[in-house]
Amino acid sequence: MNTGKRIVGGIAAAGIVISLAACSSDSGGDSSGDGGPVTLNVLLNGNAIGTNIEAMTDAFEDSHPDITVNVQVLAEQQMRDKEQLNLQSRSNAMDVYMTLPSREGPLFQASGYYEPLDDYAAGAEDGFLDGFSTIAIDGMKVDGATVAMPMNVEGPIMYYRTDLFEEAGIEVPESIDDLLSAAEALESSSDGSYVPITLRGQADALAYDFGAFFHAEGLDWVTDGEPNFTDPKAIEAIDQYATLASEYGPEGVINYSFNESTNLFASGGAAIELESSNLLPTIIAPETSSVIDTTGIATMPGGAPSILSWGLAMSPFSENKDASWEYIEWATNYDTQLETALLGIAPPRDALYEDETYTASLDTPLKQQWSEALQYLLTDGETEIGPVSQQAPEIRKIIGDGVGTVILGTATAEEAAQSIQDQISPLITE
Repeated sequence: MNTGKRIVGGIAAAGIVISLAACSSDSGGDSSGDGGPVTLNVLLNGNAIGTNIEAMTDAFEDSHPDITVNVQVLAEQQMRDKEQLNLQSRSNAMDVYMTLPSREGPLFQASGYYEPLDDYAAGAEDGFLDGFSTIAIDGMKVDGATVAMPMNVEGPIMYYRTDLFEEAGIEVPESIDDLLSAAEALESSSDGSYVPITLRGQADALAYDFGAFFHAEGLDWVTDGEPNFTDPKAIEAIDQYATLASEYGPEGVINYSFNESTNLFASGGAAIELESSNLLPTIIAPETSSVIDTTGIATMPGGAPSILSWGLAMSPFSENKDASWEYIEWATNYDTQLETALLGIAPPRDALYEDETYTASLDTPLKQQWSEALQYLLTDGETEIGPVSQQAPEIRKIIGDGVGTVILGTATAEEAAQSIQDQISPLITE
């Protein structure tokens, strides 16, 4: 067996135990161009997706004896820093890397940091592209070019306490108005041991949840190059979100992201959580959760929640492009994604949701509800987490800061909407 080097830093492995070998100081691959041995350097995020692919890479090396893979797995910000260093310096020391096209796609594409993959995918083994969700593939495109292959699918869903809903005599909300009514009923029914809802208030994370409220009003982020935040429907969406957070959410919600919300819900401190589908393992883990037997899952009220996928991209500065594609193709093919699906990674392929091996792993009603919510994302989700721009992270923070002022009571929804509009308008065209 070919023994690739595995380098893991700054993370705690999720879902599986990773065996670490000695670190490597190799700086680049050996590609002679005549079919000789090749060394690939792969940089992955230290989330469950990256750690599982890292642990499975021996199987790739077994089937590709002329390719050795050095995998480095880092916590997300460390990974991003290292990617930027390699890409900005046009280094050949990184061949394959994980990316979020919904976040950095426009900037990376404009900077020439992606190797286009359309021709590679078109020439892949028979059936490789079959079964991918159209939305998942669309989420990997920037300016019409496929820049990565999808590794997973995720989006905000609604976790809720079935016992508390029964006590309050309420049904699962389908609209935002229903959600507000449910929060009010839960507030009236509460004995003070829980809050009606927990959701994101942290500025740079808020747009992920807020998008469902915005799109539920029938709005796109931008129309003809202009943001739509001063539309009365956008003002209503801001008011609804801020009302849920400030009147029915936990104290300090302005600082909440996925960790804070999920810890609160799993401990029994909230009746509803609007949060990523990726958080199911925390909610059903006996060591972290007290609500395993009283949790239900539904799609986000209002429809059109955000959907995103991590993708595996090729550096345009790699000297091992054919071998890099072979690794990308292996990591995102049907069989590999079936394996990762069995480890809890939601697959970006519609076909896998009908696979008997996968469906048999959904052995509880809660897992089945989770799978149904993910299938909804794959058909009705919105791939734009915020307005598309090279300045996407900055724009999302502006949105979060603006909505945050309403949560804190320092601005009205109208004032926040105008502030967001004024600040992001010049960034849309950059």
